[in-house]
Amino acid sequence: MREIEKLFQTTALLLFGKKLDGLDSYGDWLRSGFPSGIRLIKSVKSNKLVCVPPVYFFKLMENNMVTLDESLELGRLKLTEEQVCNLTLENASQLLSDIKTTTCEIIYGQNLGTEECAGYGPTQHCYRSVFNWFAKHNGYAFMARTCESIFGCSNVLDCQFSMRCFNSAKLVRCFEVADSNNCKDSYFCYNSENLDNCMFCFNTKSKRYAIANVEVGKEKYLEIKAKVIAQLFSELEKTKKLKYGIFNLASF
Repeated sequence: MREIEKLFQTTALLLFGKKLDGLDSYGDWLRSGFPSGIRLIKSVKSNKLVCVPPVYFFKLMENNMVTLDESLELGRLKLTEEQVCNLTLENASQLLSDIKTTTCEIIYGQNLGTEECAGYGPTQHCYRSVFNWFAKHNGYAFMARTCESIFGCSNVLDCQFSMRCFNSAKLVRCFEVADSNNCKDSYFCYNSENLDNCMFCFNTKSKRYAIANVEVGKEKYLEIKAKVIAQLFSELEKTKKLKYGIFNLASF
């Protein structure tokens, strides 16, 4: 946990110019708006805890959940020939009571310091994340691949040092960016491509130092950005969440 906390602080520093302390205190905000919330379920065969991802299939199977090691042992069970011949839909549940188990512990490759995650690998120091592959220092992330130091992100690929980004690829130091590609140092942008230091840009591409799709120049951009970032950080530090996000920004 010490490593993931340090990288959360570093990512906040890159995005807001100041560190945020206490990753878990921002957990509810980070995981809001997408499938999240790993449930700890006791194995039906033991008291061992299983990290269950927020997927409908696994929710239905919670009463038959086992650990990965237990599933390998249970996989050796089978019905007798007589039981198979007498199997019907009416008695199937009873006859299959020892066999109808499942595990959601899909763990691939080598993993170092990863905690409370479901469906992952290889990883380093990931935390409370689901379906993270080839990942490093991800927290409260869902469906992330080849990402490093992302927090509260969902369905992202090749992203780094970003928070609250969604359905995007190749984002670096971005915040509240969705459905976008190849952007860096950008905030509150949607359906955009090749943005560099932009804010509040929608349905555009190849902009630099732009606000609301208008390039305003470096000096003016940094002046306005400083005010926006100060407001964001103040609200986050005080309430542990933000009122605005990229998906509800237009509704207020």
